[in-house]
Amino acid sequence: MLTREYKGMGRFSEDNFILFSQEYSPYYYETIMSICSDAGFVPKVSHKSVHAQTIFKLVENNLGIAIVPTALQYGFQMRVKFIELKNIEQRALLSVIWKKERKNPVLQNCIDLLFQK
Repeated sequence: MLTREYKGMGRFSEDNFILFSQEYSPYYYETIMSICSDAGFVPKVSHKSVHAQTIFKLVENNLGIAIVPTALQYGFQMRVKFIELKNIEQRALLSVIWKKERKNPVLQNCIDLLFQK
């Protein structure tokens, strides 16, 4: 589907959804349920995971669709299409914590990536 063809969440009412596990991220899970509820349907959840890369692989293999935070679209080399859901009131909060004295250069790269817009 092309971005210009996106006409709202109702278009996905018959699709299988791949979500982060409710136990892993209850707030995010409820946010997704709320987005779908506002569109007039309950999502059919086919798979759950605690790893974004697993979710992307499942989507890449046509096992369903996923709603993920915008920040997760960077850093993964997958054959998936991202569509920004602009007309929804729900927003996810992405939090990151780390030890202040940690000097690993990879950590700084991750921090820089997370704060990109």
